[in-house]
Amino acid sequence: MSVDYRLLSHFEASQRRLEAARRALPEHWRNDPRPEAQVMNDHWVRVLARATELEEGFTARSAAAPPVLSLEDR
Repeated sequence: MSVDYRLLSHFEASQRRLEAARRALPEHWRNDPRPEAQVMNDHWVRVLARATELEEGFTARSAAAPPVLSLEDR
């Protein structure tokens, strides 16, 4: 079987975002023994990771965008 490594960096970045989001949860949330709480934690982790991904993409696109001319520049 052949392995395609073109998406490896995206996968690794996704895993880093998920881990950072898990660490961002309060400790008492992470240690809650209730299964329902763990399901909610998983949802929050995915939301936080996705928000971080979108923010990174927005920042990267903003940095690459050409400057906008204002009326004062004329």
